[in-house]
Amino acid sequence: MKYVAVFAAVFFLAVLGVSAMPYVKVLGVTPDLVLIFAACWAMVRGQREALVVVPLAGLMRDLTTSDPLGTSVLALSPIVLLAAIRELQAIESGLVPALVVVGIGSLSYGLLSMTVLAATGQEMPWVDGLLWVVLPAAVVNALFAPVLYLPVRWLSPTSRPGAVGLGRTILS
Repeated sequence: MKYVAVFAAVFFLAVLGVSAMPYVKVLGVTPDLVLIFAACWAMVRGQREALVVVPLAGLMRDLTTSDPLGTSVLALSPIVLLAAIRELQAIESGLVPALVVVGIGSLSYGLLSMTVLAATGQEMPWVDGLLWVVLPAAVVNALFAPVLYLPVRWLSPTSRPGAVGLGRTILS
């Protein structure tokens, strides 16, 4: 049942991402709600569930954009590996590691998607793309991550409302 709800949420976010979000520009880029949701889900629910949700999110994103089918699935796949940060627990809060995963996931998404598009014969402005799209997207996505992280965290069955803030650092 939870994957049906995830499917509905990802579908809604993918449609919102191509219909209304292009009008929301921060630092010249639009926040990628599907990527943010997939990263937040992976950080809250772990790698096992990320193995299902991240490809589903990539497929929904590909079906609503003009990218070749499978591009987003491939470009979002590092998020599953990055979810291992969740197990380190260097910080009591899960929000800070989630912000890191969203930022790094956005960077890897941009690089992998540019690589796939270049491999399909499209002209890629690598330097301008990295400086003016990929890097700002990583910052903007990390800034928008709490908007999706908090609902995912609160709806999680293992939710700990007190652990949403910055918390204290464990130095051992």
